[in-house]
Amino acid sequence: MTEFVDIQPGQWVLAFHQPYGPYDRTLAETIEGYAFHHWMDNRDKNEVFFVMQITKVMPNTYQVAGSQRYIRDGERLPRSNVIASCKTEAAAVALRDKIFDTGVETGERIEKEMYRRIQKFADREKAKSITKIRRLLPEVFGRAP
Repeated sequence: MTEFVDIQPGQWVLAFHQPYGPYDRTLAETIEGYAFHHWMDNRDKNEVFFVMQITKVMPNTYQVAGSQRYIRDGERLPRSNVIASCKTEAAAVALRDKIFDTGVETGERIEKEMYRRIQKFADREKAKSITKIRRLLPEVFGRAP
């Protein structure tokens, strides 16, 4: 039996949109993956997560008030995609932003360190490549030393 986050009508839910939810991993594993995910792959936090108010809770699904870009009015949403329930919309949005910002900041630090560590190697390889190209076209670059 899958454990779901406890949700009640009237609460605000922070959840994954359908394609981003936990399908072949647990909810915890999915959330941990986003904690160090580099978000600069053109995904907006509103594409990955949504915050809406719950109107009805069923054993495996729930419904929210209104509709959004990816959610139709009255659509039954899977409870397995729920990350957290909050008393207010502001609290759910703040939690979403903290999760998203953690991933962005961590990803940027990882990328910066990766490029710092590889820079000397990249410079040597570029120099070798330029030498090879100059040898291939002596009529353009003159005779190679």
